[in-house]
Amino acid sequence: MARINEVRYVNFYTVGSAAYKVEPTQAQQTKKAQLPKPRKARKIRVYVDPMAVLGMTVAFVMLIMMISGMVQLHGVRQQEQRMEAYVQQLQQENAKLEEQYHAGYDPEEIYEMATAMGMIPADQAQHIQVQVTLQEPEAEPTGWENFCKFLAGLFA
Repeated sequence: MARINEVRYVNFYTVGSAAYKVEPTQAQQTKKAQLPKPRKARKIRVYVDPMAVLGMTVAFVMLIMMISGMVQLHGVRQQEQRMEAYVQQLQQENAKLEEQYHAGYDPEEIYEMATAMGMIPADQAQHIQVQVTLQEPEAEPTGWENFCKFLAGLFA
């Protein structure tokens, strides 16, 4: 058996040159209790990340929307070009008709016809000024006056 130091004070001094033989202490062997085997839990495996699928779906929808927007924009630009060409055509036609209109009458001939009918120039016409006075509308009663009339009618 191993020698156990009595603890009164610590003295590590060894007498003589002989070393003591230390016998190992035998550990008490205890029987280990057998635990039940843990059940293997089913692992839920997600092979595809739902957020990644959602992100790709949103990206695909946005791509489709962008392409449809570009197609609509292209159509609108073509329509704008057609309208610009149409406006240019109408301006040319307007200028042509205006020339035709001015070429179709003679101002001197019109003046002679007007004087023959008894018309005079505007600067020679008699000017009469007429003044009109409008009556001011009656003032509408205020809210306080309406309240006072209500109370007077209630207690009258």
